[in-house]
Amino acid sequence: MNKLHQEIIKETVVELLQKLGFEASVEVTGEQGTPNIFFCMARVEKDQNFLIGQYGTNLAAVQHLVRVMLRKKIEERVNIVVDVNDYFLEKRTVLEKEAEKAAFEALENNISVALRPMLPYERKVVHSFLAKNPNVSTESVGRGEERKVMVSPKIIENGSADLI
Repeated sequence: MNKLHQEIIKETVVELLQKLGFEASVEVTGEQGTPNIFFCMARVEKDQNFLIGQYGTNLAAVQHLVRVMLRKKIEERVNIVVDVNDYFLEKRTVLEKEAEKAAFEALENNISVALRPMLPYERKVVHSFLAKNPNVSTESVGRGEERKVMVSPKIIENGSADLI
């Protein structure tokens, strides 16, 4: 873990949040064994809903701004997740449960199952989670705000799909 990168990330997030009018305590950790992957947890006491936004859209925008700001401060590429009050952590759990349910339905009924329209980071969570399941495949379909994940059973050698 690069302590200098962690400090730069922390300063950048605190600075941005202050400019947006939020007081926050910020902690940055690195992913074990993986250089240049960081997780930034911001804790805010009030108005967290404004910072997170509907379905996390404001938080996703903050994360994008942090990445852009860091490109000017850190030479090598860093991958960062910015979370506020465990929003993304809780959201990930909900998305994984939805994905698991869709995979079970797809395999049980041998059909493709469409999940609700999702933001890009939500679709990425679903794709990553279901990539661990060798019996299903995923594909993003649709355009713009209607883009969603389709979960389909993979055909196994004997011509059928196995249940999870």
